[in-house]
Amino acid sequence: MSRLRVFAFAVLGLLGFSSHSYAVEYPPGVEVEEPYEVYEEEVVDGLITPPQYDWDGFYLGVQGGWARLHGTNRFNNSGTQYNGGTVGLYGGYNYTYQNILIGVEGEGAYWSFGERSRGEMSLRSDYFAAAKIRAGLTYDWFMAYVTGGAAVSTFRASNPNFGPGSDSNTMLGWVGGAGLEMFVTERVIVRLDYERIVFPGRSFTVGGTRFKEDIDSDAIRIGVSYKF
Repeated sequence: MSRLRVFAFAVLGLLGFSSHSYAVEYPPGVEVEEPYEVYEEEVVDGLITPPQYDWDGFYLGVQGGWARLHGTNRFNNSGTQYNGGTVGLYGGYNYTYQNILIGVEGEGAYWSFGERSRGEMSLRSDYFAAAKIRAGLTYDWFMAYVTGGAAVSTFRASNPNFGPGSDSNTMLGWVGGAGLEMFVTERVIVRLDYERIVFPGRSFTVGGTRFKEDIDSDAIRIGVSYKF
């Protein structure tokens, strides 16, 4: 029984010592609010947020590169080839679902040909325009895509062997291509694009000679666009 009493007094003594050691005494009549800790979120200066690459929305750009024009007719089945350059504007709208992109794009460009073939046949064209649908796969800042649509251009044909003068036609055709795009900033996109345009045959008359010319072209361009 004495051991229990000793143990009880020891426990009471420890409790009394603890309460006394943690208690803060103030002079009579002085009221002091108990201190408390305020939680503050620490903000780290200079923290760099990873860039967010959003393919959705409108874009507008400029592009230029090499172009080749090829024409065939009944006088030259192997065709004649004309090399030139092209520069123009393009723009469109993209919509993405997960990593699948669907978009529409329009372009208008100046291109220059005019080399005369060995048979004295000459084809000239100053412009082309196209409306296309794009489909692609995106991976963060990178995209690969294919395109397809319709194109229009005006061509002027001449051949001194047929007689003086020339004839021109506005021709409709189809366009297909593929390319790669990548963000270089959160708003600027660069691209490498290949495009093929086929214009089905239209009839030209030069110096009383009537012939049908089938025309196709290939172009490789580099472009830079701004994403709005």
